[in-house]
Amino acid sequence: METRDIFKNLREKNNLTQEVIKLRNSWHRRTEGKNRMEQGRPENIFYRIVRVLSPLVVYYIIYCAAYLILVTVCDAVVSRLPATVQADIGAHAETLTELLGGLAMLAGVLPLIPSLRTELAAARHDFGGQRRVAGSIVCVLVLAVTSAVGLNALLALTGFTETSDAYREVARQQYSVAFGVGAVLFGLFSPIAEEIVFRGLIFNRLRTYCGAAVAVIVSGVLFGVYHGNLVQGVYGGCMGMLMAWVYLRARSFFYPCLFHAAANLAVFALAQNVPLHARLFTVQGCAVLLAVAAAAALLLEKSRSAQEGV
Repeated sequence: METRDIFKNLREKNNLTQEVIKLRNSWHRRTEGKNRMEQGRPENIFYRIVRVLSPLVVYYIIYCAAYLILVTVCDAVVSRLPATVQADIGAHAETLTELLGGLAMLAGVLPLIPSLRTELAAARHDFGGQRRVAGSIVCVLVLAVTSAVGLNALLALTGFTETSDAYREVARQQYSVAFGVGAVLFGLFSPIAEEIVFRGLIFNRLRTYCGAAVAVIVSGVLFGVYHGNLVQGVYGGCMGMLMAWVYLRARSFFYPCLFHAAANLAVFALAQNVPLHARLFTVQGCAVLLAVAAAAALLLEKSRSAQEGV
């Protein structure tokens, strides 16, 4: 048998395997739905809404409780310190506040870990396998950095960032954080917590009920609303949809986490570099950033399509 015949047979076997996986996943979903019905838990619209939103509700309640406890304990400890030490701590109030918030975020997602494992296991069945490819990692990193900075530049150039006092206050607090602490908070704590809630749980559950396109849009909108002000709502909504799309195309929960971390770090680091910030936040800089982001997204799409065709 010639080499080309061997490769042809391998491709045919691979295509057959993919079809078997799809049939198995379809049977698995039908069986799962049937089992729920037999257990007296029909998935009506109310049940589905509760199941989709419950991770966000649980996370937010625990986050608020943990933050309140941490702030109370911190105040009690600081009040017992000498006045000079209190003054030093007060000079870094924004850093301490953000650090307590980051710890509260981690506390908020801890109870969601078992549910996350279940959803990721189901997603692996639906996606038919997950692989981390070096080219995909590079594409995701470039897409994350250029889209985050480019969208921020676009919102600033249009004057949209000046429409929200709440946004300006949040930005002031976040950009006042010590760089090392901010890198950990915005590059690790925040991406992990928010990706667990919004892509790991909400998006995956929406996808089983509404399909991929609706899940991308709705999970992105919820991510935007979660940020609590108009400017971050628009930015977060756009980035949330993009991260959900990256998850769909890259087929691994690792990628939206990587995207989120890279985007956060890029925006945070850029805020510390005033000359570079001024150079990129121009019409030309914004256009170049968004063009590169579009090219990275196209490459990611093509690389995934090529892998599916093998």
